[in-house]
Amino acid sequence: MSASVQPPVAHAVDVVASEGEARHLAGELVARLAVSPDVRGMQWDEGAASWLCTLAAGGRGRITLAAPADPASAAQHTHRLVAVLEQGTPAEAEAFFRAVRHLPFTATEIAAAVAELPLTSRLAERWPHKPLAPVGVLLTIHHMRDFLVLVDSLIALGVDPAHMTVIDKEYPYAHTHRVDAHLVYRRGIAVWRYRDLLEGIEDHIGRVAAAGKRSVIMDDGGYVLPAVLRDLPAHAGHFTGLVEQTTSGIRKVDGLELPVPLFSVAESDMKAMIESYGIADAAVRNTLRLLPEEKFEGQPALVLGFGRIGREVARVLAGRRMRVAVFDTDITRLVAAHEEGFLTGRPLTDLVSAHRPRLVIGCAGSRSFGVEQSRLLPSNAFLVSTTSRNFEFALEELRQGSTAVTDRGVLGTSYRLAGGPEVLVLGHGMPINFHYAESLPNRYVDLVLAALAAGAVALSGGDERLRPGHNVAATNAILAESGIVDDYYRLYGPAGGGGRG
Repeated sequence: MSASVQPPVAHAVDVVASEGEARHLAGELVARLAVSPDVRGMQWDEGAASWLCTLAAGGRGRITLAAPADPASAAQHTHRLVAVLEQGTPAEAEAFFRAVRHLPFTATEIAAAVAELPLTSRLAERWPHKPLAPVGVLLTIHHMRDFLVLVDSLIALGVDPAHMTVIDKEYPYAHTHRVDAHLVYRRGIAVWRYRDLLEGIEDHIGRVAAAGKRSVIMDDGGYVLPAVLRDLPAHAGHFTGLVEQTTSGIRKVDGLELPVPLFSVAESDMKAMIESYGIADAAVRNTLRLLPEEKFEGQPALVLGFGRIGREVARVLAGRRMRVAVFDTDITRLVAAHEEGFLTGRPLTDLVSAHRPRLVIGCAGSRSFGVEQSRLLPSNAFLVSTTSRNFEFALEELRQGSTAVTDRGVLGTSYRLAGGPEVLVLGHGMPINFHYAESLPNRYVDLVLAALAAGAVALSGGDERLRPGHNVAATNAILAESGIVDDYYRLYGPAGGGGRG
């Protein structure tokens, strides 16, 4: 007989909504639970002003729509949907809370995001002839509120939601479940998990090809096209091109013979000049949020990689009065770091041994930091990644070299190294700027999202400047011609008002 969950466990979701919106959202959740195979029945409990959920295996849950006890501590118009599993097995708890987490955003919440993304939300005014109607779109973009505004703009630009597919990268974003729910329940878009990537790609191709269309890939990390070329090469001809947002994605396609044009927002002048500082600042801010009791001023830090993000991370850490060292395998970047006043050295083990950083922030994505280097760290040191997935540190090597490995929950994983210190890998080695966070403010990321859409429009229209392979110069030219950078300057430049109004 399976053990029951003891004591009762709860999950709460705060939503910003009118009274009517909040009640409608709760009613939709109750209706979905009522038809779930994991639920035997739903009953309104008048005395407790809540819905009683009888689970199929005999457990019991309860759904309550409440208000914050201290309204001043929450955003205006906040409603709190509270789910409690009063009795049941761990399996029942998992199924019950999985349903509860999948709440679409309210119209009030979406309207706020739209107001924060004036460039992205108004793309259909720039291209009113629906230039994306001839294509399907396969997206692997971070699951945040801003992504939903981009999706709505792509639909307004002509993409049929039935011909869209979203790959959920399964990062622990602040609102990942709500984003998935909004895509499915509000927009009717197919969402596949990263672990089922190939199946999701094949499903997408089948649906879109049946409508006589080809597809544009919009990627953030080089997930789709390398998988197609490696595992589904016969389907490569289905795609008209790739829009890539990140440098890590560019590294994954480097060396591959690309049969389609690559619209490289990642390598564009626009992204280099505007976004890098924001990402670095978000990474450092989220690190400090997770470690509020730590004092880092005056402490040694090490930045791995002195590319666009690494350079800005080093500057942000120096601005927080840390003593910053930099390592890069590229000698030109190492020289640049030295001439900007950062401590540098070669090889990496010697630099770590001399500097003994308490904070190591990886921006290289190369697994260059493993047991050998970690054993040289002081006690209570932290490893932090800013790169895609968990590719920055040699985590399996750390695991094998440890006498104890402890899951620290939201903080990450600690490794007690044999013959060395205990180190904490924040966020389990996943990119820290997305770890239970929204990363960049919406107004900051607005330009990059608009640039992704501009790339999709150019690829859909068959812009003759876009040839198979990298197209950095053409990307820069098309983005300049689009006018989105001009609009960004008008919003946030010397005559702008911050995009409000």
